[in-house]
Amino acid sequence: MTVQKKVGGNLVAIWGIALGLGTLVVYWLATRDPSAGVAWNSLTAIVLGVIGVAAGAAIGSGAALGRWNTWEAVLAAVLAGVVGVLFWAWGLFWNLLDVVKNLVPGYGMALRDLFYGLWFLAAVLVPYIVRRPGAAVAAETVGAVVSALLGSQWGLTVLISGVVQGGLAEAVFALRGYKHWDLATLILAACGAALGSWAVDWAFWYNTLALPVLLAMLAARFVSAAILSGLLAKGLGDALAATGVLDNTALGRARLQS
Repeated sequence: MTVQKKVGGNLVAIWGIALGLGTLVVYWLATRDPSAGVAWNSLTAIVLGVIGVAAGAAIGSGAALGRWNTWEAVLAAVLAGVVGVLFWAWGLFWNLLDVVKNLVPGYGMALRDLFYGLWFLAAVLVPYIVRRPGAAVAAETVGAVVSALLGSQWGLTVLISGVVQGGLAEAVFALRGYKHWDLATLILAACGAALGSWAVDWAFWYNTLALPVLLAMLAARFVSAAILSGLLAKGLGDALAATGVLDNTALGRARLQS
């Protein structure tokens, strides 16, 4: 198991770094060609790099999913599905936050983003419980699919968000070798997902906003991710493990051995 995790973690990290750098190289080469009509933009480069790393991590973790046992796969799917329903319900609540958004011109969007973090929960909770390579991408994507099927107001774009958010969280777990599951790692993974969400949202909707507003939104998402995904995932996971229902999972076994 340890060897499989190490190999899986290496593959995820390699794929993420390679595709992230490859995306930046392609973008840089495009800006070198006057006929392409593409000018270098640092913010665009950051967004493309982030999305590239997430896509690479998603690809790299794909092979690891085949090594899961049936119990882990079913449990992860059920948990991700439940969180997907929560995603959909959170979307309804999000509409009510237009009041918060309108409180302060421009920066009201950053205030609203203080509530954004719950949308990263699947990418942190499921990996915390099953502790397998691929869990963050798979769970966040399944959660996004369930949300879309229930009628998410953002349609199929939530699937792109799910893959990128899960991919960035996956990259954090991979860089930690899939063997560190402390609160700091969970918060880092949640913040990775937050960075992914910010990159996708910038690409689709927010690329005309002023840089200070964008940075304030990113900071707000980091704070929200730490609380509504990092802290909440650990609290929920530990509470479930304490009941004994997770004794056959990696989290449950770790708890019994401690």
